[in-house]
Amino acid sequence: MVSAEASTTKTWPIDRVLTSIAERPDALAALRRGVGRPLEESPDSWPYAMEVASGHQWREKPAHVTLGLFALHHQSQTPGSMNRSDWGVGRACRQLKYSRGSEGASEEGVERRFKAALASETLEALAVHLRGLVTLLRGATVPLDYALLYWQFCQWQQPEEREQVCLRWGREYFRTIEDEDNKEIAP
Repeated sequence: MVSAEASTTKTWPIDRVLTSIAERPDALAALRRGVGRPLEESPDSWPYAMEVASGHQWREKPAHVTLGLFALHHQSQTPGSMNRSDWGVGRACRQLKYSRGSEGASEEGVERRFKAALASETLEALAVHLRGLVTLLRGATVPLDYALLYWQFCQWQQPEEREQVCLRWGREYFRTIEDEDNKEIAP
């Protein structure tokens, strides 16, 4: 399996598809129709998910979920503006936690949603929790790294790697301001 970090070392199909669909309202609308639905019931997302998966069936669900969340996040936003490198789920949720204030979910509410996502045992359950968080991220204009998210979804499907994804997200989320200045601390 390719690591999440590999998504930044060369151009992957996920990068090409994200760039392609960001400027296409029709593609984004088609992908939003599949949010919350299984891949099998979302034929509008198949061309995009299959291109990202590059013939690897085990990558089709992660591609479908990633692209749907990307489309949801970009609704009524500048094309591509909510996709930013190095903005993992934990970092984005930490930013959301401190940016919401009186405009929506409380700090406790964001943390509760984040922890519920971490407790997910399946990709489908994780997608449900992240859908709510992505909607909040969109409202607060907080970005997310969708290529990284895709690779982490691929890892999530393997129980032994799921813990590593959770740990990375936890490190990003619970990192203190002092930690951000310390380059020794890995995400």
